[in-house]
Amino acid sequence: MGKRLLVATLVAIGPLVAFAQNLITGHITDVRTGEPLIGASVIVKSEKGRGVVTDVDGNFKLETKVEAPLTLKVEYVGYRALDVDVYDFEEPVEIALIDNSNRLDEVVVVGYGVQKRKQLTGAVTTVKNDELLNTSTSFDNILGGAVAGLDATASSGQPGASVNIRIRGGNSINGGNEPLYVIDGVLLYNSSSATNAGNSVAGTNFNPLASINPSDIESIEVLKDVSASAIYGSRGANGVIIVTTKSGKHGKVKVDYGYSIGVSSVRKRLDVLNAEQWGELYLELATDAQKKASGVTPELVKTWGEGTDWQDALFRTATTQQHQVSVSGGSDNERFHISGNYTNQDGVIRGSGFTRLGARLNYERDILKNVTVGLKSSFSKSTQTGSQSFRGQSNGVSGLLELALRTSPAVPIYNTDGTYNYANPFEAGDFVRNGLTPNAIADLSEVDAQTRVDNTLVSAFAQWEIIKGLKLRTQGSVNILNTRQNVFGPATSQIGFNSDGYGAVGSKRWESDQVEVTLTWNKKIGNIHEFEVLGGYTYQQEKSERLLGSTADYANDNLSYKSLQSGSQLIATETDFVTSVLYSGIGRINYSLLDRYHLTATLRADGSSRFAKNKKWGWFPSLGFAWNVNEEKFLKNIKWIEDLKLRASIGTVGNQEIGDYTFLSTYAATHYFLGGIKNTAYYRSALGNDDLKWETTTSYDLGFDFNILKGKLGFVFDVYHKKTSDLLLNIPVEQTTGFSSQLTNVGNVTNDGVEFAVNATLWQAKDLTWQVSANIAHNHNEVTSIGTGQSEIINGNQTIIRPGEALGTYYGWQFDGIVQTSEDLKSVPSPSNKPVVEYGDVKYVDQNGDGVVDQENDRVVLGSAQPDFTYGFATQLRYKSWNLSLNFQGSYGNKLYNQMEQALESPNASYNASTKLLNRWTAENPSTTIPRAVAQNNYSAYLDSRFIEDASYLRLKNIQIGYNFQPKVGNNQKLGVYLYASAQNLLTITNYSGYDPEYSGYVDRGTYPASRTFTFGVKLSY
Repeated sequence: MGKRLLVATLVAIGPLVAFAQNLITGHITDVRTGEPLIGASVIVKSEKGRGVVTDVDGNFKLETKVEAPLTLKVEYVGYRALDVDVYDFEEPVEIALIDNSNRLDEVVVVGYGVQKRKQLTGAVTTVKNDELLNTSTSFDNILGGAVAGLDATASSGQPGASVNIRIRGGNSINGGNEPLYVIDGVLLYNSSSATNAGNSVAGTNFNPLASINPSDIESIEVLKDVSASAIYGSRGANGVIIVTTKSGKHGKVKVDYGYSIGVSSVRKRLDVLNAEQWGELYLELATDAQKKASGVTPELVKTWGEGTDWQDALFRTATTQQHQVSVSGGSDNERFHISGNYTNQDGVIRGSGFTRLGARLNYERDILKNVTVGLKSSFSKSTQTGSQSFRGQSNGVSGLLELALRTSPAVPIYNTDGTYNYANPFEAGDFVRNGLTPNAIADLSEVDAQTRVDNTLVSAFAQWEIIKGLKLRTQGSVNILNTRQNVFGPATSQIGFNSDGYGAVGSKRWESDQVEVTLTWNKKIGNIHEFEVLGGYTYQQEKSERLLGSTADYANDNLSYKSLQSGSQLIATETDFVTSVLYSGIGRINYSLLDRYHLTATLRADGSSRFAKNKKWGWFPSLGFAWNVNEEKFLKNIKWIEDLKLRASIGTVGNQEIGDYTFLSTYAATHYFLGGIKNTAYYRSALGNDDLKWETTTSYDLGFDFNILKGKLGFVFDVYHKKTSDLLLNIPVEQTTGFSSQLTNVGNVTNDGVEFAVNATLWQAKDLTWQVSANIAHNHNEVTSIGTGQSEIINGNQTIIRPGEALGTYYGWQFDGIVQTSEDLKSVPSPSNKPVVEYGDVKYVDQNGDGVVDQENDRVVLGSAQPDFTYGFATQLRYKSWNLSLNFQGSYGNKLYNQMEQALESPNASYNASTKLLNRWTAENPSTTIPRAVAQNNYSAYLDSRFIEDASYLRLKNIQIGYNFQPKVGNNQKLGVYLYASAQNLLTITNYSGYDPEYSGYVDRGTYPASRTFTFGVKLSY
């Protein structure tokens, strides 16, 4: 009986066992962004026909008869396929796929269209939205270290400040060197000029690109060679940066919200003397009269101790908050993306900051099967605050930071009653007015200074596919920037010190209207020939209106700039109205043979109102060729080679950034009194030149793209030569003209360089992915001609322009040690500014051996601000739901004139000094690097090699760790959550002694320092 029951039981449950299913659950995301991948294919490799696709949240459920362990094959269009081993069915499988950013079928945005990467003949680098750092307030800050051949350096560490970008070196001396920015097809060339309401109001370096929210960006394409940039003609000489903002996608409406908070502090401080140390130096330098007036004695100095730390009072721990929200989605015939953002960033110098409030609407609709219309619009209101943007008038102190560094630590910030102290018994002469001296900390609260920019950008387009392959597109856009700059400083402030108060108001309205019409024809003939022909017309008009008013001598500080008429002294009243127009015709032919050989030919004709009638038009052609070598029969069967493409290009682009009306002789008004009556006269203020023409750059590029091991290892290499001709230089003219020089096309400059980039997936498995990328670039910049009649152009006491040298070459005296012996004293040449040399004085090399070191005969090249090479390195490690990323940036071989250090090492009884003077030369301490302390030694009057410092650096620009998870909310819906922590400028390795080596200027005189920032944030997706 028992046996029968057992048999019956086995027979009954046998079919159930035979048809039992194992359930595999999982979640598939993009390895970089953490975004779910919708519609990814998941199949069991050992079970034919068994597979599913992921849902709108990237999740999947797959039943299989196969027992563990088994292998899943995961595929998604545009991403690398991945085999995933599953060892049990208990835990959900977390899978991250890597996008094939270098795959040949990827579409790349180029000028006036898109193109498959496989068919690209130019040097184009793509930066995806997931590579944009979460905590950056401006997208141009992101590009440094990310693109080979692109050098991005900050003009200042002040929030909202601009970043100077050079692509493959500088091409011009007096023209523009900034690249062309194209935002959703709208050209924003050199737009920093559009916000400047007048340097006589404020020496602001506000960045108009800071009005663009990085979270709205889908991708950035950097067009580096002439094949890619020539379609932009006269504005493509310095490279092109194309920014594409996010659009909605077909499917479920998606809501994203992000919040971050950051804490910033200054990265380093300069070592200056404390009060007791400075007091000892003062006693050594001051005259008897000064000591008597100040009442300073050795006994008093010993009681001073540390004194006032002006840097500590100036700097603060600053916070930054960012809010970002977006809604996107679409249906079969429409797509939308709406976003808003708010940023509030305090600067590490008290009183400085940046705020931005912005909104964007991107919308597209297919109104007919073959007609699409769209609108892309954005608005932002940005404000930059902080008196450190404003320079002193004539008190010899060039900025707020320098004022704080050089004020004696024996001087208190506050009086005993808590009010600001303006008495400084150690100041003398021009630095004292009515018994008062400026107080840097008081300036932070008493000087009211701000720059406000409202940026409106609207573009609309319509595209009609007339017949299959033939598309007509028209786009119109308007970009309006309204800038307002206000400043007021009372008589006790640095800016109002010499004028009993100073107030100014400047406003500017800049508008750019653009229209473009293009016709594109695509035709494929079998599998042999493929054509794309583009022809079009563009029109751009720029208009600006500027108003400036400034007054001084205020009886009541409470009225400030809100009542300029309260200032009894009129400083300036100015108005400008400027208009320029650019007409262009464009053409491009892309031809592919056998999808293996690719040819791109472009031609653009530009007509600009910035030149005289006979020079208005410029023609800019280019030719590019690419060969997909891996498609040839001799490589076809080598499976580990995925892509091997050779590229070559040649062409000419131009530069029209010479300013408006430069070719005209202009006149200005002046006033004079005759017989007690005020009269107006006009005089010629500028000497025009009807022969001014475009600066033209002819470029050659040769490169290759190489991807192997199914895209896991990729290389890009380029070598290039650029020659810019007809540089605009001021050439001496006959004195009979009434002018000393005239702007003329005479100069040439070359840039020769190599670039190399590599990216690799070192490991990719179910739970772990490790990717790295690196790039390095060398550019040799050289002036080859500055015309006949002159051999060199010396810019003040700092740099020189002459054939054989790079732009930004420093020119000064060569340091030769310290006078130590009587032999030194007898043989040392006398500097022209210090005819009597004594023990402990500086020695300079007498280059021509005439016994005198002077400016005319003994200055030599001391180095260049141009780096020998720039580089970047990034790595990303992902383990399950965790990710870690690091981004490094650096440069090598560039020099920087540390004028701030020169000032701090030049002792003076009125100012503080560097702690290096503690090791100054004395008879007991015969220093070989720091000369003796001598008041008014004039060492700071000229540039010498001691202060041309190596500004090479390696910086950990960003490190971020994050965690993804999906808690269930509402009706069993999943909420995407990403938590992260990051640090910017966490580590900087450099020998530069100033605040920061990453500086775009040639002279560092107390530049606003870069900050180290720690950020914590969350991103929610639903």
